Amino acid sequence: MFFGMGKKEIVISSPVSGKVKPVSSLKDKTFSADILGPGIAVAPEGDFVEAPADGKLEQMFETGHAFGMTTADGVELLVHVGLDTVRLKGRHFKKFGKSGDSVKKGDRLIEFDENAIRGEGYDTTVVLVVLNQDRFKGVRFAEEGPIRAGDPLIWVRTK
Repeated sequence: MFFGMGKKEIVISSPVSGKVKPVSSLKDKTFSADILGPGIAVAPEGDFVEAPADGKLEQMFETGHAFGMTTADGVELLVHVGLDTVRLKGRHFKKFGKSGDSVKKGDRLIEFDENAIRGEGYDTTVVLVVLNQDRFKGVRFAEEGPIRAGDPLIWVRTK
């Protein structure tokens, strides 16, 4: 959507189906206090995570619980599956792709066993964080409620 004078909104899609909720509702202060940047959370209904936009995988975490990417429009994102799931050391996660790979919106990047992760006492909420918000005029998020993978989740307005 264009806003005159060359300004536009970049749309980032949900990487999972589920229920959108604010990061302020999370128990993890790193996310709930926007320490890394503004973010949004999705309680997943499924066992896979898709690329939320076309771009480049900057880092696929060895444990498979998270990845960092830069979209084709220059938005730097962190996509993190679960809270404190790094402690699982890769158990219950399968990653697709590696650091440096080009990805297309909808490419499957992570599979996870939601029941096994919950069974070990971990929250499986998927969190997306915009890491370079200072390069943009503003960031807004989808409202709370149901969402499907591929639906718009984040809008980033260019300066």
